[in-house]
Amino acid sequence: MKNKSFYVLCSLVLLTVFSCKDITQDLSNYDKDESGLGKKQALNLTNEWRNNPYKLNVVYFVPNDLDSIPNFRKRLSKILLDAQEMFASNMDREGFGRKSFGLDLINDSLINIIYIPGNFGKATYPYEGGSGAVKSEVDAYYALNPSAKKSEHNLIVIPTYNSDPANPGGPPFYGTGTTCYALDYVNLDAKNLGIGGDIGWKATVWIGGMIHELGHGLNASHNRMNKTLAPTLGTALMGSGNSTYGISTTSLTQATTATFNNSQVFSTVTRTDWYQAASVDITSLSASVASNKIIFSGKFTATKPVKDVVIWHDRSPYGGNQDYDAVQWSTKVIGVDSFRFECPLADFYDLTGDYQLRVGFMHENGSRSTYSYLYSFVNNLPDLSKVVVHNLLPTTGWSIIAADSQENGAPASNVLDKNRSTIWHTPWSSAQAPQPHYFSVNMGALRSVKGVAFRNRDNLNGAMKDINIYSSTNGTSWSLVKTAQLIQVSGSWINVDFTSVLNTQYLKIESTSSWGNFFYSHLADFGVYSN
Repeated sequence: MKNKSFYVLCSLVLLTVFSCKDITQDLSNYDKDESGLGKKQALNLTNEWRNNPYKLNVVYFVPNDLDSIPNFRKRLSKILLDAQEMFASNMDREGFGRKSFGLDLINDSLINIIYIPGNFGKATYPYEGGSGAVKSEVDAYYALNPSAKKSEHNLIVIPTYNSDPANPGGPPFYGTGTTCYALDYVNLDAKNLGIGGDIGWKATVWIGGMIHELGHGLNASHNRMNKTLAPTLGTALMGSGNSTYGISTTSLTQATTATFNNSQVFSTVTRTDWYQAASVDITSLSASVASNKIIFSGKFTATKPVKDVVIWHDRSPYGGNQDYDAVQWSTKVIGVDSFRFECPLADFYDLTGDYQLRVGFMHENGSRSTYSYLYSFVNNLPDLSKVVVHNLLPTTGWSIIAADSQENGAPASNVLDKNRSTIWHTPWSSAQAPQPHYFSVNMGALRSVKGVAFRNRDNLNGAMKDINIYSSTNGTSWSLVKTAQLIQVSGSWINVDFTSVLNTQYLKIESTSSWGNFFYSHLADFGVYSN
């Protein structure tokens, strides 16, 4: 995940028209002292993962005003082969067997690195915003050399823009989707890990940083090693492991290994639907505290099979690049539609404040469906009363009887279809009327209503924030039942409980403000529960 402060952080810690060629030509541009090793050799490979059908694409991208760093192929090969083994031992410890990412091998100690000369100078490919220009040239190379692309996953290494080896930096250094970026400099060498001094420390930061970003490029999220495991397993690679790699114990967590278990380049079988759209609907959910553990369980349906389920407890501030402290667990699916977690409170580092609970469903095709819930600790115990999915009443026979406005193609009736890909949206492409906005529902008959539920699409700009809920006996005269503020989450249902059961046929939902303070509002789904 992109961390805009990466170079600033490292500096503080350290003080510290595209010219496409065929692959054979590019191999000749490797290290000039290694002629004869550039072309693939017919060898009997012994690498455990040589038969993985998908391999990590390793690209060495050189802006046209820079040169490659000497011996980059040998140095990067050693670093990545070591990481391949490290990942395998961690996967094995967590019960997945010695799975690891595939590499395109020349021999057991050298990997095939695609050399791509950039069209432009380094100013075109800055840290901030430069990855898109790099990726477009890499994609153009693949278009002309389709056999060079071994998977959807790329590690793109770029020489440092600063010639001072004591202060490398400049190019993109982060993960975006299934592609990650890292830099090369003269002392980026596995032999420098753990030797101490400035050279050793920089090797840890930049090699550890590369492998951390590789984790992102292989689909992993930030997380922290659970507290009781830290004394033996050390620091999580996807936490602050970029500052411990090669110095002290650095490991993959349960969440990271479960994620890798469903990554394309770890697969031992081929499939045609890698990373195609997939979704999950949580049909029941419960959360409680027992024996000093958070017990979290539920059922779900999925459009693509789910193999592993992951849970993160992320203390506020949470999400994005603020999730390095998220403790985590993983579990296998029970049967085909159930999951259960036991999260000991002893594994949390802080039993105070607000948390975001995220549950991720890892589809066999590599896609992930994630739902978020909020809870708080009170007197060192979690209040999980809002972490629940109610049995919503069927909406068959229900109708929208009024709405203040709607965008073409996004009618208010969409909130009743239980389909998160369809939404009600007030006008945004033409004249935008200011808040408030509303829709009203005829439930077809008198219902006993304990509360109402809302579900957002993924894009939360303009999602309803402050709302009023009204009831009516005739659908024309309305009485205020409750005011509430909806949390800013996507995917999961947001529940609003009433103080007492309300018997009514008509409900009106009024949005008085939206997240981001937009004039417009939108909502994917609306539901009612009696339980």
